[in-house]
Amino acid sequence: MIEIKNLTKKYGDKTVFENLSFSVPELSTSAFTGRSGIGKTTLLRCIAGLEQPDGGEIIGVTGKRLSYAFQENRLIPQVSALDNLLCFYPDRSRAIELLDKADLLSEANTPVKDFSGGMKRRLSVVRALLYGGDIFFFDEPFRELDKSTADMMRGLVKRETVGKTVLMITHETADIGFFNAIQFDFVGYPMSIAK
Repeated sequence: MIEIKNLTKKYGDKTVFENLSFSVPELSTSAFTGRSGIGKTTLLRCIAGLEQPDGGEIIGVTGKRLSYAFQENRLIPQVSALDNLLCFYPDRSRAIELLDKADLLSEANTPVKDFSGGMKRRLSVVRALLYGGDIFFFDEPFRELDKSTADMMRGLVKRETVGKTVLMITHETADIGFFNAIQFDFVGYPMSIAK
């Protein structure tokens, strides 16, 4: 169980969330939903330890191996798709296997600067899967993808995260259904869980 207890985060005079408390079951997929700009990404980053909250505590993450697919793709443009993966986790055969499953193997040696937005998105998700971990964080992992490609990537993510804890920000109801995800719908300013 990941427990978020009385979590507070502020940027100057703006309170993103205050005394936010909820629990995320382990070995399941949880979907964070709500309007853009409300604070979901900030919350996800706090849970992953990438940002420090101003108050409260997060229990159940320390000591776990974490993998994160950011909202921005954060790829190295001049470097090939394969080398983008090997920079983070040097298992060539596994990288090639995942590129193939994401229908990117034919572009393994292509510089990422020549990729479309959707190809970059797939590669960033593949990188998170390759790195592996106990807890996976996905910030809108299937945006910029057409329906059939999104369906393919959902299947890949689901297969590769069996027996893991997944926290996913999404605006797509299809994601919630496909992953049988526990939905946390966030509203308001400061952000809170919808009743």
